[in-house]
Amino acid sequence: MKKHLLISALALGLIAAPATLVHADSEGSTLSQLELIDNNGPTVPVDPTDPTKPQDPNDPDNPGTGNLGKLTLDVAPATFDFGQVAVYASAKTYQAKTTGTGHQYIQVTDNRDVDEQGWQVTVEQNHDLTETTGATPHVLTGSTIAIPAGTPRNSLANDPTVADTNLLTHAAEVNEENGAVTVFETTATTNSGKGTSVKNWNPEEVSLTIPKNTAKKGIYQNTLKWTLTAGTQS
Repeated sequence: MKKHLLISALALGLIAAPATLVHADSEGSTLSQLELIDNNGPTVPVDPTDPTKPQDPNDPDNPGTGNLGKLTLDVAPATFDFGQVAVYASAKTYQAKTTGTGHQYIQVTDNRDVDEQGWQVTVEQNHDLTETTGATPHVLTGSTIAIPAGTPRNSLANDPTVADTNLLTHAAEVNEENGAVTVFETTATTNSGKGTSVKNWNPEEVSLTIPKNTAKKGIYQNTLKWTLTAGTQS
């Protein structure tokens, strides 16, 4: 009986095996090729609440910079407008006015090669707020512009409408003492900040603080510079 079963199993194996082997009588080949080159922009402004969509309608309060390159700062706020406010002898903090869209944001696009990772954005002022007229313009020495942390979003995230935890945003106090302050940066996570990223905030959360015994009637201005550099700090 055992011998009979063995022979039957071998017979079944032979029946299940292919009767013939298929082989090619003639073959050919096709080469697929391409050359990837640098994407040198510019990148148009996007919707700060969903960076997969373009900015629509055009937003003059958050204009495009037109910067070209593989790693670019694409958008920065046009102004921080604190309006017409009263003079106080004591220290006083003023809130900025809102914008037409109710948004302010900076936008970064990283189209570098996959082995190039990380970036950060800093902000600094060129000088303290200074009177725009007069032979000896008054300076609001020690004044500070505070920018909120805001919300980071990224076009390549699974949900680009929610905060991206692979990006870091920081509140910043901009004054002469602090110099350049980091406000937006990637984390050490691979591919953090690739594609298009935004740091979006409410304009009315920007504030200006003038120290005591400093204010004087007049019109004042300064310029804030946003700088994007490659590399990661965290």
